[in-house]
Amino acid sequence: MGGYVNRDGGGWTELRVHGVSGTPPERMLAHPHVARVAGDAEAGFHRRRWEARQTSADTAQERLEAYSWGALTAGSGQRALWLLLTPFLLVNVAFFALPSAGARTGRRGHRRTAEALLRLFALSITLTLVLAVVLVSMDFFGWQCVRSARDCTDRVSWLGFLSWPWLDLPGRRIAVTAALPLAVVGLLWWLANKTWRELEAATVPPAAAEEQDRTPLEDRRMWNGESQVRRLRAAHVAAGFALVGVLLLAPFADRSATEPGAATAAVVVLFGLALALLGLAVVLVCLPNDRPRPDRGGAPGGRRDLYTLLPWLALAVTVLAAMVVWQRGVNAPVYDPDAPRSQLPWLTGAVQVLAAAQVVLLLAMLVLLLAGRARARPANSAAEPSPAWFGLATPALMMFALVLAGAFAAGLALAVAHVLGKPAPTDRTPDTIVVPLVYFWGAAMAVPVAATALLLAGVALWFVRRSTDRILRDHIVPAYPTEKIAEALRTPHDPHHAETLRRARRIAAAWSRATLSDVGGRVSGVFVVLLAALTAGGVIGYLVDRSWVYVHARWAVTIGDLLVGGFAAGLLYVGRQAYRNPRFRRTVGVLWDIGTFWPRATHPLAPPCYAERAVPDLIRRIEYLGRTCGGRVLLSCHSQGTVIGAAVVMQLTYAESARVALLTYGSPLRRLYARFFPAYFGPAALRRTGALLAGRPLDVTDRARARWPWRNLYRPSDPIGGWILTEARSVGATGEQGPTEGAEHVDRRIIDPVFARTAGDNCYPATLGHSGYAEDQAYAACVDNLRELREQVSGEGR
Repeated sequence: MGGYVNRDGGGWTELRVHGVSGTPPERMLAHPHVARVAGDAEAGFHRRRWEARQTSADTAQERLEAYSWGALTAGSGQRALWLLLTPFLLVNVAFFALPSAGARTGRRGHRRTAEALLRLFALSITLTLVLAVVLVSMDFFGWQCVRSARDCTDRVSWLGFLSWPWLDLPGRRIAVTAALPLAVVGLLWWLANKTWRELEAATVPPAAAEEQDRTPLEDRRMWNGESQVRRLRAAHVAAGFALVGVLLLAPFADRSATEPGAATAAVVVLFGLALALLGLAVVLVCLPNDRPRPDRGGAPGGRRDLYTLLPWLALAVTVLAAMVVWQRGVNAPVYDPDAPRSQLPWLTGAVQVLAAAQVVLLLAMLVLLLAGRARARPANSAAEPSPAWFGLATPALMMFALVLAGAFAAGLALAVAHVLGKPAPTDRTPDTIVVPLVYFWGAAMAVPVAATALLLAGVALWFVRRSTDRILRDHIVPAYPTEKIAEALRTPHDPHHAETLRRARRIAAAWSRATLSDVGGRVSGVFVVLLAALTAGGVIGYLVDRSWVYVHARWAVTIGDLLVGGFAAGLLYVGRQAYRNPRFRRTVGVLWDIGTFWPRATHPLAPPCYAERAVPDLIRRIEYLGRTCGGRVLLSCHSQGTVIGAAVVMQLTYAESARVALLTYGSPLRRLYARFFPAYFGPAALRRTGALLAGRPLDVTDRARARWPWRNLYRPSDPIGGWILTEARSVGATGEQGPTEGAEHVDRRIIDPVFARTAGDNCYPATLGHSGYAEDQAYAACVDNLRELREQVSGEGR
């Protein structure tokens, strides 16, 4: 395609970064034709294509450019499947919710301990998935299904192959059905490698540390995780393969120890090897595993470490185990076709041990954080916002992951058991399928958890609706001082004021709905407490009387099974809708992208991290436009793009940031990130972000904000974005700052919508909320203001 594309780098480049909606570059640049000038189809930099140079609005002095990273978050179908790995995602996010080592845990050793606990917990969640698949395939299909006069293959035709003559022994059946859990682990292994190569393997430019008291995001090791993720991935995959091998050999290990013969001796040897590999994986995830500096072995290239051979070794041991248990001599002393159905040996014990280990790890993390908080000094300022969930977001997210993983496992086990026969804890009838009691408890617990969630959701909506009148009185009236709303409220029955009141109430309702995220944050804290109480009650009940749920509350098991299945189907529906419906995507997509923003630090099989590609891309582009071309960059970021933008600014050196100004709008930094991830985006880190743009000496005080080339736009009608450093007190309806709003404020509030109809229009202006910031008058004013500030600060010297 012909035309002219400006490729200059001097002067000013306004580099726009979109949010979770995956806004196409044509829309970001408000131009029908664009061309990619850097990057690739997954994440590229685009500029406007003009008919000729003479008609171009992009010049040697200034131009627009868009960074489109939407393809990094994959298409609708793939994203829907990633939602089933939400427990992995939650464990990974829990790592970044840990308090900073200096402010909370007191000593670095406490931080190391917390990280080791999280990595162990992440491995346990992986093994929960593996055990659920082993239960369904090796136990239900291979071990329990084929019995004399009670063969479930008569009921389920697609399992008829289990009755073939060459599969007449249990060892052969479980060897064949072991292919399913091995395939699941192999699929996760392949996906983790594939997504790493495609999305996260961007090279991070090396840079020396320029500040002593840095926040974690100022360290470029943050985005250099190849060696760390490779090691954790090897441990998780090896543990999954080894666990399948252990359970494959378990029915024959006890008998083989007392039986002579080469085959039976091989069972004992392979059983020991599988256990050793499983233990080695546990030890490996406990070892300190820091990310290297980019300039110190951060790009290992094709180098292979010995631990990357662990998955292949574990897979080889399991395949050999399948070959050994295939032998008729190994099966002979074990199999009794007329015996009642029972669980695959060691399986119930493995489930119980794993569940107990998860509870212990969760309690240990809770105790560790409470002890660290008790020793920490009180905050220097009472005005600092309190972190989310009482400062215990990490164990809360671990608990969510545990509950969700347990619910998925229970739902899968009971659903398959219902297809094959009737699930029960013991063999009671000819069509019974024996299921561990812990899965009945897991399904039953879904009922009170779902009831609690629905109740609190109703409470949150009630609070939002109830706040409309307060918002009308306290916020709408002063925001529109020329519309005589106060007078209309004093005489509501006056027909001359009816239209004014209707318009004011509609705007108040829109502003009230925008507070749902804040109300939801407070209500979610209550949900965390209630969920902890329900989980503790379930654990105690199981320890007191394991069969109580099955005997006295079987209805709860049935309903819970349906709820879990419906929840999984709902996740898939949400995943597809979030990437088909733009309005749905804005509300749901931001929550998903909070999780996938973070690198895979504790769970290497979690959904991929898009920021591991986006942040290095932007660092290199800024370095090229600024230092190489001698230009300046106005980094203009919307929604989730503001999180990427803040992370990029914190990664820049002083020489690079000397040519950068930052404009954010619709930002969730304060509403979500500062509260849940205080070590990375807390108030102190955000103040440093502005100070880093102003250069040395680093001044994070309020009086220094006048020099910071950073502005943030937000609207009261925006349900996602908000103020970052200081809530604006006075604005005009057009977006201009009021008399109390000085140039030293980073945050600028825009009143939305315009109250009155436009002349000649019969409809009121729409409420823009989270959209359309770049078309607002305040946006253009901030662009001019930031250019002046950048020139002024650079002229003062750094």
